[in-house]
Amino acid sequence: MNYNFKDDIQDGEKGEAIIAEFLKGHKYELLNDNKDNRYDLKMLNHLGNETTLEIKTDVYCSAERDTGNMFVEKESRGKLSGISVSQADWFIMYYPNFKEAWFIKSNELRDLIEQSNFYVATGGDQGSNTKGYLIRRETFKKYFKVKEIEAEWEMPVEEVNCCK
Repeated sequence: MNYNFKDDIQDGEKGEAIIAEFLKGHKYELLNDNKDNRYDLKMLNHLGNETTLEIKTDVYCSAERDTGNMFVEKESRGKLSGISVSQADWFIMYYPNFKEAWFIKSNELRDLIEQSNFYVATGGDQGSNTKGYLIRRETFKKYFKVKEIEAEWEMPVEEVNCCK
């Protein structure tokens, strides 16, 4: 794959907007779109409780090129990143080509990683030396809440910037 960090950021923000819209349809209110590594979105549920979300969007995984793995980033460019530094309550992996979002509490994901012997792969754009855990989706699906997301991925960027 030819990864491009700028494209990845745009895809990530589009994925965040789609997940925010999905949750708004389930009685959540968007409070904050965060731009640091603590979390991506802060939302309020119908009971008045705040929750934070870390959302990763995988546009490379499709029927034509699916390894069956979920890549959970742990470090990039020589620094801890992703699940290693996120303070979010929930971790969400969004697969627009499969119209699915996989939800898991961040602490449960960390426990799963600690208790399992996941292979650590290296990838990302040139020079990033991004490392992450490869988690077999079908094997570990029982740990996630998998939701169908009927959003249209190819919408114009200006329509996606709902979270700004």
